[in-house]
Amino acid sequence: MKTVVSIQSQLVFGYAGNSAAVPVLQSAGLTVYPVPTTLLSNTPHYPDLTSMPVRAEDVRALCEGLSKRVEARQLDVVLTGWMGSAAIVHEVAQWLAELKRRHPGLLYVCDPVMGDSQKGLYVDAACAEAIAAELVPLADVLTPNTFELQRLVPEQDTLAGRIAALSGERQRIIVVSSVPDETQGGIVNIVGRGDDVWQVRTPRLDVDLSGTGDVMTARFLISLLRGTALEVALADSVSGVYAVIELAAATDAHEMPLTQAMPAIQLPTRRFPATRRQH
Repeated sequence: MKTVVSIQSQLVFGYAGNSAAVPVLQSAGLTVYPVPTTLLSNTPHYPDLTSMPVRAEDVRALCEGLSKRVEARQLDVVLTGWMGSAAIVHEVAQWLAELKRRHPGLLYVCDPVMGDSQKGLYVDAACAEAIAAELVPLADVLTPNTFELQRLVPEQDTLAGRIAALSGERQRIIVVSSVPDETQGGIVNIVGRGDDVWQVRTPRLDVDLSGTGDVMTARFLISLLRGTALEVALADSVSGVYAVIELAAATDAHEMPLTQAMPAIQLPTRRFPATRRQH
C-alpha cells in the first residue's frame, strides 16, 4: 500500500487543498497523512471567510511529529500545494530535503500554487519567490497552471520551451492544467517530460469550481503510482475531473460534488484520449 504526505490547505466547507485531494487519494486505497498549512471555513470566493492560519513552526512540528511515527523509507510520496507564506515554504523545504536525503527514492510532487491568469498572484511575492527557489528544485513532478509556469520559466517564449526547461536534465514530469484551446474553444491539459509532450482536450463547461486542480493532481498521482504511462495518466486524471465538473454543471452545484462523482473520478465512463502535442 502506497503512502502519501499531503501538505496543503484544509477547509471546513467545500473542497480544495487537502479537503479535495485526500478523499480522492484515499478512495484509491492510498494511505494519506494530511498536514494543514491553513484552516479555512470555506474558499475565498464566498463573501465571507473565517481563517485560522497555521504558523510555520507548527507545520514543521507536525511534519517532524509524523517522522517520529513513520520512518522515511515507509513514505512513497510527498505532495505539496497551498503554502501561504515564505516561512512555511522554508520549513517544509528543510524537512523535505532531509527526508529525501534519508530516502532518495521518495517522490516529491509540487503544485506550485501562486496564482492564475485571471487574478494574478494570490500569495505574496515573497511566498511565490520562496516556492520557486526552495520547493521547485526539490520536485520530481510539477503541476503548474500556465500563469505559474510562466513565472517559473520567464525566459522561454513558448509553452513547449517552458515545459522542456522546467523538466530539465533530470527529465522531471510537468503537468500543465487549464490551457485555453484557441483552435477548438475548449480546454487543454498537458503532460511533458523533456521534449515528449502529450495533451488532452475537453470541452469547456460553464461552471466555476474551486479545487478541480487539486483533484486532478491527486488523480494523476494515483495513475503514476500504478506505473501508468504519462499520457494515459493524464487522460485518467482529466477524464476524472471532467466527470466532477460535468455533474456539477448538471446539478447547478456551487461546490464540487466530490462524493457523488468519486466512482467516475476513479473509473471515468467518458474518456478523453491523449494525443502527442506538436511543437
